[in-house]
Amino acid sequence: MMNEQVFAGPFVITGLSGSGKTVLSRSLEDVGYLCVDNIPLELLSELFSRAPGNVDRLAVVLDVRAEGFTVRFPPILQSLKAAWPRLRLVFVEASPEVLLRRFSLARRPHPLRGRNLEAAIREEHLSLEGVRRAADILVDTTTLNPHELRRQALGLGGIDDPKSMLSLDVESFSYLHGVPPTASLVFDVRFLPNPYFVDELRELPGDDPAVERWMGQFPEVATSVGKIVGLTLDLLPRYGAELKTHLKISAGCTGGRHRSVYTACRLANAVAAAGYNVSLHHRDKDRWRYP
Repeated sequence: MMNEQVFAGPFVITGLSGSGKTVLSRSLEDVGYLCVDNIPLELLSELFSRAPGNVDRLAVVLDVRAEGFTVRFPPILQSLKAAWPRLRLVFVEASPEVLLRRFSLARRPHPLRGRNLEAAIREEHLSLEGVRRAADILVDTTTLNPHELRRQALGLGGIDDPKSMLSLDVESFSYLHGVPPTASLVFDVRFLPNPYFVDELRELPGDDPAVERWMGQFPEVATSVGKIVGLTLDLLPRYGAELKTHLKISAGCTGGRHRSVYTACRLANAVAAAGYNVSLHHRDKDRWRYP
């Protein structure tokens, strides 16, 4: 199993079929890597030369699907490492028993056709011994589930703080137009005092200074919004520990213009102050009039 050291690319990911290479590459993709799967070997050097942006954020998956892989790949790897010294070869593996079970559950054929599954797994293992010896990083997924393997990918990608990969979308909305379907956390703030019933405030949104001053005069507003903020800040590290990459937090009121906007603004400010990446959106701010 890979140790706890934090790495950074570029990477070539290879290993045994069914060991988790795809899960690993997709996890790297989630943290900003350009991931390419099963490119022909003759195009590999050109890919590195023409990689858009930072080549350090490139990950390429190669395996026995490439014709002549075990013979042709080692010298190609040497030339790539000479040109890009930071390149790391990651070899992903698992025990034969685990690979057999995974293929049986997935009901997918092994890339080595024309032989039974046990023989294909054994033959691939033997043929890749030379490539395995050249690996800079070994990842054994025998005892890992996809979630744990994803955590390994964070270390490969140089992510040592899950908070940095969690993107938050804070949104206000109107219950008249429905609850946002993709929201993970929804706070109903229709119990707060309503500026709609104050003539001089009715036309103003919840982020207007006059509305903010009016809301601020009620102790129950500060108490309730503070508890919403506190609960959210308590939950976010837990979502981060589960390796969530995106979370939508929604605050709703009747019209979506006053109380929800007021709450969403304070929630977004608190989350940003805690160090999270956050965007703020008022879905129904301009659709607020009651029918």
